[in-house]
Amino acid sequence: MYRQRPPSHGQPAVRSTRGLPALTATCLLLLLAACGGGGGDSASSDNTPAPAVPPVTTAPVTTTPVTTDPVTPPVAADPQVGALAAALRTGNSKDLTLATAQAAMLSELQSVMTAYAAVRQTIYGLNADGSANANSVGAIEWQPYRFSAVFNFLDQSRNHAFLTSNWSFADNTPSAGKVLGVAGVAPETGARYVAIGANPLSSPGNAAMDSVMRNTIIWLTGRGNLDKLKIVTAHLPGDQSGGANEEPRVRSWLANHIQGVTINGVATTAATVGKDTKDDTCDGDKLDACLKSADLLILGRKQGPNVSGPDNFPAAYNADTVMNAVLAAQARGIPVMYLHQTEINNGLSARLMDYFGLDLTTNYWTYDGLKNLAPASQPVAPANLSDWMKLMQRVEKPSSLTTDWSGCVEDVSRLYCERYGNRPGDAALINEFTGPGQKLRDQLRALDTKGVAIFSQPGYGLEKRLVVLGDKYREQVSYPMTRLANREAFFQAYFSDFTAYINRPTNAVARNLGNFSALFPSSTPTISRLVSTTSQETGSREHMTGLYVMPGRTVTLQRTDTGTQSVTVGLNMLRDSTRVYQTYDRPTLLGSPRVPLLPGKTVTLTSPFGGPMYLFVAAASGAPAVTVQVDGVITHPVLRNPNDAAQVATFKAELASTPTNWVGISTDFLTVHATVPSIKKTLSSYGDSLPNLASDIWTYMIKDTYELAGFNAANPETFKLTPTVSAYCKAQGWDCTGPQHRRESMQHAIFDNYSLCGGACAGNPFDKGGSLDPLGWGETHEIGHNLQRGHLNIYGGQSTEVSNNIFPLHKLMSYNKNAAPAKPLIHKGHLPTALGMMKAALATDDPVNAMKTALWGDTGYAANSEPRLEFYRQMVEFNRHYHGDVFSDGWELYTLLYLLDRNFVLAKSNWANNAASLGFGTYATYPDNIGGNDFLLVGMSRIIGRDMRPVFDMWGITYTQAAIDQVVAYKLPAAERLMFPMASMQQYGAGIGAPIQVNAQTVYPAGY
Repeated sequence: MYRQRPPSHGQPAVRSTRGLPALTATCLLLLLAACGGGGGDSASSDNTPAPAVPPVTTAPVTTTPVTTDPVTPPVAADPQVGALAAALRTGNSKDLTLATAQAAMLSELQSVMTAYAAVRQTIYGLNADGSANANSVGAIEWQPYRFSAVFNFLDQSRNHAFLTSNWSFADNTPSAGKVLGVAGVAPETGARYVAIGANPLSSPGNAAMDSVMRNTIIWLTGRGNLDKLKIVTAHLPGDQSGGANEEPRVRSWLANHIQGVTINGVATTAATVGKDTKDDTCDGDKLDACLKSADLLILGRKQGPNVSGPDNFPAAYNADTVMNAVLAAQARGIPVMYLHQTEINNGLSARLMDYFGLDLTTNYWTYDGLKNLAPASQPVAPANLSDWMKLMQRVEKPSSLTTDWSGCVEDVSRLYCERYGNRPGDAALINEFTGPGQKLRDQLRALDTKGVAIFSQPGYGLEKRLVVLGDKYREQVSYPMTRLANREAFFQAYFSDFTAYINRPTNAVARNLGNFSALFPSSTPTISRLVSTTSQETGSREHMTGLYVMPGRTVTLQRTDTGTQSVTVGLNMLRDSTRVYQTYDRPTLLGSPRVPLLPGKTVTLTSPFGGPMYLFVAAASGAPAVTVQVDGVITHPVLRNPNDAAQVATFKAELASTPTNWVGISTDFLTVHATVPSIKKTLSSYGDSLPNLASDIWTYMIKDTYELAGFNAANPETFKLTPTVSAYCKAQGWDCTGPQHRRESMQHAIFDNYSLCGGACAGNPFDKGGSLDPLGWGETHEIGHNLQRGHLNIYGGQSTEVSNNIFPLHKLMSYNKNAAPAKPLIHKGHLPTALGMMKAALATDDPVNAMKTALWGDTGYAANSEPRLEFYRQMVEFNRHYHGDVFSDGWELYTLLYLLDRNFVLAKSNWANNAASLGFGTYATYPDNIGGNDFLLVGMSRIIGRDMRPVFDMWGITYTQAAIDQVVAYKLPAAERLMFPMASMQQYGAGIGAPIQVNAQTVYPAGY
């Protein structure tokens, strides 16, 4: 039921509806669309009242005599009025029509933009059309202090930006318009507030900025004449608060700009300010009494008396007490001007941000402010809302979208229609649809991530309508579809993905979910389960719960432990890998926001897509337990111990019967997330032996890879260094077992219909379009990307698809050595190609640069990746050739280089004592900008025991004088220009031929 609000202080009374003509059903619907439904939803017609006008007196009510004339039946109420009200109150849009949802969305947008224009007109003194007049505020100058903040809107309906920056004082350049000041209206009471990211009353700008602040007070109070205004100032830093002096400066500004002002109960003038007024007289538990007869509260974030502390404002006052006084004042219509101090939140400001529907971020780095800002140059309507208005209209009629897809490009099997790398994308699509759509998505996901249950609290009128409109489109979605075959279905489905929202008790689900998941019968029984895990001492834990959320089904969670560490819950670890512009055969944006779980608080979620549930647990000292009670879910197959026969049997049984499409295998260092078909294919290749599969995952995907990179552990059964590496570290005085050489993070691997890019795509998680193969090249190639270090790359980005391949290459060699398979794993060699380039370069006047151009010059994706990899492979053989007495097979080179690099980075803070032992003694200061060419020349020369410049020259790898000086200081014999023939790169022992000298006449030997 729509509740009439009491008139707010200084504002027109709400007009009574008694004595007015009956409203038609259509008018009621439009009114409701503009003003919000019941349940405390924001009423946009009241969100930002126009400048104050005299109160309206309602006409007296007259009584109509009863007659016997026939009575005209009243117009039946439109059921959509109630349906809209219910949808905005509960989030359940099942009884709402699409047309009503569309109308409600457009009406709310228009109302918010109209309200914004009214704020702008009042504060800047502009004409109704937004233009300036003789009495308008002039060019504004204001440089806030650096320790200030800027705002992001969580609730777009109630908040309006009226101070947006145009200048960055950090580098004295124009800025992109960050929000420094916000004017808003509380959704339940209609009380006004302003939030500013610094204090322009304490650190004022020019006279125009003073006019802005005076007009802001006029807007807040609804009073054209501010004489004898009664103001309360509270929780502003005073003259003892770390030298801030904000409260006395604010009082001084007020006394100089408002005739006969009363501050904290004391009549104050410019002559008396400071003599009879004191700091802190209305702080803490005194605030509520001070506000009893106030016209305006000016509030800061100070939480303690005037003493210094870690942020100058230690918590001594109870933030709840202060906030309760603020809420009580707002309920009585008393407006609030909040002036933020510093660039971060504390307990009081965080509560205020929640109340205002705002979020704040630091202004320290960009130091945004106002420089010669002409008020009339500000947008007549907020740019994002104007874009959303156009987006809504285009989604309603997708034929109005003008894209012809001509800007789309294909790269490694994926079609990109948005910005990708240095490609601009399809301009029409971006400008008309995905640009504003992604901003809309970011707005909603930010709310979801903060755990805001928008449908169970007042405000968020725009956001509620966006979600409800997306629901109505989603109800019609049926995958697969394509952008070309059904333009309307395509864009409306994509819009519904943008507006998916999970902090709610109900959700709309597509008619089918394509190849992501089947739908579940409503009769599917759910379970309750207490999920237990622990924090880690360092790093975070991503816990696969084994629970599955069905699409559209309500789930409740309650954290039952008493820990203080952050715990969040999310569904699906998938990246946005749906190939939406090729065959849109499942929803996009399947990975949900991560919702905070606070001890003792119940969270209610639904997902339009469903998926596996994960807990994300922050580090905590002592690794305390985390327990979460979960209700309303089903399970999906998860194997945690492949050597436990009972667990294996259970996993196989669940795999054969699960109605879900997702399974997991959880190990200590790798978690596998896979579709049911993909894991079945993997198991089939292993003869259905989960222990054998798990053994290869551990031995070859994890242990072999991490040990090659020099990671080790306190428990030598996990990761350890070879004896030859340990001996070398000891001889050089290197720390090769310290915490910098631990690998404690969990690597996640997803095996799905698609990867984010190409056939597989690096990251954590990395994803692969297909099934898991622990011995496959791609799996370890992607993990190798996560281990790459800049100092081990030749020519920087030219090694992006190269230096990581030492890991899958070593894996193949290790498997062939250890397993002695009948059919060894092979990775083809490309030495003849490299030799051909070298010989051609030797025939030029500048062989080094000719070889550089031939081998390394192409900057395209994976260009010459195989012959470039041959450089890395050959260095192993140089190490074996020259140092076979020290190293077993030469691969120790890369383990030592990884160890060296981690120590090198750590040594920056104590360079003088570490440079010589690390082999960089000629570098007087830490070489911050040393490139991979120099680092590898120095490191390889030191480890191999030869001056490697002739070999680097042969491969077209240049280096600087600083590296030359260091290598010369070693006084090592020069390495020969050799090549070690091998038919395939994973060869070892007898598979590697005798070295050959490289010159213009060299012939590559047969058989290799």
